[in-house]
Amino acid sequence: MAKNDLWTPSRRHVLKLGAAGGLAAAGLPFIQRTAWGETGVEGKTIGFTMSFSNTEWIKQMQRGVVDTAKKYGMNTVVYDANDQPTKQIRDIEDLIVRNVDVIIISTYYAEAIRPAVQEINRAGIPIVVLSSPLPAGADFNVLLSTDMVGTARKAGEYYVKKLNGQGNVVQIDGKPGSLVNQQRGSGWREVIDKTPGIKVVSHVVANYDRTQAIRGMEDALQANGKIDAVYCHNDDMALGAVRAATEFGRNKEMFFTGYDGLTPEALEAIHNGTLDAVWEYLPFGVEGVEAAIRILQKKPIPKTIAFDSPMITKDNVLEWYDPAERKRRVLPSRLSL
Repeated sequence: MAKNDLWTPSRRHVLKLGAAGGLAAAGLPFIQRTAWGETGVEGKTIGFTMSFSNTEWIKQMQRGVVDTAKKYGMNTVVYDANDQPTKQIRDIEDLIVRNVDVIIISTYYAEAIRPAVQEINRAGIPIVVLSSPLPAGADFNVLLSTDMVGTARKAGEYYVKKLNGQGNVVQIDGKPGSLVNQQRGSGWREVIDKTPGIKVVSHVVANYDRTQAIRGMEDALQANGKIDAVYCHNDDMALGAVRAATEFGRNKEMFFTGYDGLTPEALEAIHNGTLDAVWEYLPFGVEGVEAAIRILQKKPIPKTIAFDSPMITKDNVLEWYDPAERKRRVLPSRLSL
């Protein structure tokens, strides 16, 4: 649900006093229930703060948070900072004033929001961090992430093998300020740059946006008479690159890969061979709420949990995609201890 219109001029005063994050214990595998099916967290409130909500990945994260909280009888207060770190700081301060029971953070501006996170620490409210880590000096209870550098290295190895060590490649980058985006580039380049026969002939920054990827790919096609592959930092940009290459009549001479594996459109493109592969990247919303419940139940949970990022190809895409319904399959939570 959207945030209420609550605002108080004494926010700073309340922050100095602190806000108690009420913890409740309960007594099932990961999410423990009582004999009556209760978890002990019914009625508690999760605050969710995100830097922006204009990508499919973050939209699915938000849905995962809200729907999973509702499943367990919890309330949610959701804030979208609209790509403004100063607003995310204010959003976090409001969550503290509201005295929510746990705060889930997804941010592209970890360093900028450090002071606000330290306010959460002083208030004693548990924190679950999704995807990108917080900087030193900002504590948290659990970080849910993926070994993105390791996955990107595997992507690089895939390119080396598929191209047999020779070829011209276009790289289409996401948001430069995103740590995950940087890791998708650095891990891949670490492998590619050690292969003299593979040349990155165009490096496009498209900010995870399909329209920008189309324009960038058009420029790359005009500048390069031979392109063998296109490495994209998310699925939407990969689909944009495919569209541009198709309009130029050159899509058959190259292969395309992306990241995330979230939308039916991307999975259908893999199923029909338009996209060669993507590497799944969990949106973490479902798992984030389940981790929060574990914390509120005062049950042990590792401080950092890294999930696999499997490669989705035509050979295994039906595990994720239902072509009859043209829908992404609903997969169970990946969080298990």
